[in-house]
Amino acid sequence: MERLASVPRSETGPDGGTYQVRRLPSAAKEYTCPACLRPIARGSAHIVAWPEEAPFGMPQGVEGRRHWHSECWRRRLRPA
Repeated sequence: MERLASVPRSETGPDGGTYQVRRLPSAAKEYTCPACLRPIARGSAHIVAWPEEAPFGMPQGVEGRRHWHSECWRRRLRPA
């Protein structure tokens, strides 16, 4: 079941764009949420999201991924 939770799916992001989103059961390291700028503690369940279409059609790869608190993503808070 844990593996199914991490399958990426399309969702609308805070800016109205389409993002690939994965729900992760735990953080491997500490990340900073782009919405609230607070840390996502190591071991915490959270969201990782990246734009399906990068600006100007340029691929972003790993650089486009952002780690969000699940609640910040659910509320579609805009990055600070």
